Amino acid sequence: MNTFLFADESHAEAMRALIRCLPGPSSIADFEENIQMESIRSNTRLWEQDGQLAAFAYVDDYNNLCYEIDPQIPPETLEAEIVAWGVACIQRRNAETGEEGTLDFSCSASDTQRMALTRNYGFEELEVRSLHYSRSLEDPLPDFPLAAGFTIRPAAGEPEVEALVALHCAATGSDAMTVEERLAIMRSPEYIPELDLLAVAPNGDLAAYCVCGFEDGSDGTVGYTDPIGTHPQYQKLGLAKALVAAAFKGLKARGAVEVRVGTSSENMRMQRLAESLGFKLVSERLWFAKPVS
Repeated sequence: MNTFLFADESHAEAMRALIRCLPGPSSIADFEENIQMESIRSNTRLWEQDGQLAAFAYVDDYNNLCYEIDPQIPPETLEAEIVAWGVACIQRRNAETGEEGTLDFSCSASDTQRMALTRNYGFEELEVRSLHYSRSLEDPLPDFPLAAGFTIRPAAGEPEVEALVALHCAATGSDAMTVEERLAIMRSPEYIPELDLLAVAPNGDLAAYCVCGFEDGSDGTVGYTDPIGTHPQYQKLGLAKALVAAAFKGLKARGAVEVRVGTSSENMRMQRLAESLGFKLVSERLWFAKPVS
């Protein structure tokens, strides 16, 4: 079996084709956004058998191992090599940064095959979980009027990217968004500019945001409203609710019948927002870490 690093767009197309052949949804969240990023492309490895892509894996900027294997190939034939490659990536990264990062991995709590990977290769379960919520758009849609003087508009495109990143970082109180990551969202083939929504304060400040679209690989009936956030200066004004209500209408007008949102088990504010908008918890994703020496 041949192995090689990501080199050009033909490899991205081969990865998309492999994902389309999977018997169910891909285990990789936001593949299209991730594969736009050079930092991820430079940490992507592909396995080829008889001229066809057999598997691919990448380690993202947050040390998460993401991979898919052709469903016709027994996963145990490649998983050990994939994990070993991921460990080598983290070892190089740790040597460059002087940190002691772990190789991280996540999977659905119901994915017995991926859970076996964590047991077989020394991953330790973490307390944090990713929570996935769903809401039918066939149910009555909420109407949350904007606070006086505020307006909703789409983002102004790439010229506004630095302001969008600053808003996201202020809302989350972290540096969990970079210009490269925000551009990757905007350059994804599934990005819908009209649904990259902003709440704007009377003085022109960007006050809140909600990025909406359709799930990777969906049939155009499943949308998402994520990420969502509000600048601390403008919290408790109902801006996030007003943005998501507008997102519901925009997605439904484009054919969505269901909308999903995700958050961390540690983000109680987002959980309360989701429940207030009619979302129901439908699944969880578990997180694991493998120490790297």
